[in-house]
Amino acid sequence: MSSRLRMFARWITVTEVTTAYVALHLLVNVGTGRWVGASRAGALLFGAVALVLLGPALWLRRRRRAGVGELVGLVNRYEARQPRWRGAVRAANTAGYLLFGVGTLAVAASERGGTMTLEASFAVLVGGAAAAGAGLLVLRHTRPHAARGAAQTLLRDGRDPVLYLRSFDDDETAARVDDGADINLHSREEQLAAALGVVGPVIAVGRPGEPLPRLGAARFYLPLDDWQGTVGRLMDLSQLIVLRLGQGEGLRWEIERARATQPPDKLILLVPGGRSELAARLNEGLPTPLLPREVTTGEYWIGAVVVFDGHWTPRALPVQQRKGLWAWLARTGISTVETPTVHVAHTLRTALAATGRRRRTMAYRAQMASQKADLLGVWLALLLVLPGWLGYRVLQWAGLW
Repeated sequence: MSSRLRMFARWITVTEVTTAYVALHLLVNVGTGRWVGASRAGALLFGAVALVLLGPALWLRRRRRAGVGELVGLVNRYEARQPRWRGAVRAANTAGYLLFGVGTLAVAASERGGTMTLEASFAVLVGGAAAAGAGLLVLRHTRPHAARGAAQTLLRDGRDPVLYLRSFDDDETAARVDDGADINLHSREEQLAAALGVVGPVIAVGRPGEPLPRLGAARFYLPLDDWQGTVGRLMDLSQLIVLRLGQGEGLRWEIERARATQPPDKLILLVPGGRSELAARLNEGLPTPLLPREVTTGEYWIGAVVVFDGHWTPRALPVQQRKGLWAWLARTGISTVETPTVHVAHTLRTALAATGRRRRTMAYRAQMASQKADLLGVWLALLLVLPGWLGYRVLQWAGLW
């Protein structure tokens, strides 16, 4: 599916939902006796547009899913059947976000006060804090169970993926939460996957036998004795390969395979800070070696990002704290404090620009991922207002209110 067709699919879906909502809103106005003439005509017009767009939206959805058919088949070969209780866990996970969002809004409302009495403001504050705490508790237990697998992620997105390769032994480091995050919930890998998501859905091979998938890149699982063929084919089908250097012969094979079969601008390496031995191992297979100081001086969990030119000559970009407007906004408190992974995402953006891919929102997406619980919870809480309002208007229409 081409990028222009994907953009059109998103535009038509958003337009269809918007027109359907406007038509429903106008129909409610007709029922309550407000703007009867104009509302009736407007409801018919927007309803007709929504129905006309329904056909193309369904066709584009089918086309999008067909475009990733081979990818889904590859990652789904060894997928275990999901238990029925997984749906209940996802519902509980949504409820956790909603609880947290309601609590956040209640705490914000109590701080502003407004027309509330002191006693009412205190009660709203206590209730909001309790709801937010309960939501976080639910999320900590449900999010790993509710994580989507690679096949589901590919079907929902429709784009060619970003293949994230790394040593399983390094998953613990990526699963930590960055210092500076407002909410101690979202891991480094979640922020990294959100940043790379501007390119495509991020998928990764999961550690065989792990009871729950790590959060971040969508996992699929391969047997220990039969993984190279699948990974090699996924390299061909992916639009970007992001490999985090670490120990293990598997990573050495993956780098050699990428160099032998893929264009140089398709591979990006993430070098952990302070690991000079990894740079030395990498240099064994490169035509032009990297200087250790180029890739080991970073102070973050990823010290440098390495890209390649057309002759496989590496270029190392050290991860450093951002400067300029964003840094000033963070220092003055206008913007939230940026996590270390946001700086990694900013360097990734620069690295992609060096290969001809301009993705300006990578750092922003990583920053938003560190606040996902807050943002998604508030969005769900506000979303409840719409059906509540429509229900109130319907009751008015029926004369029951």
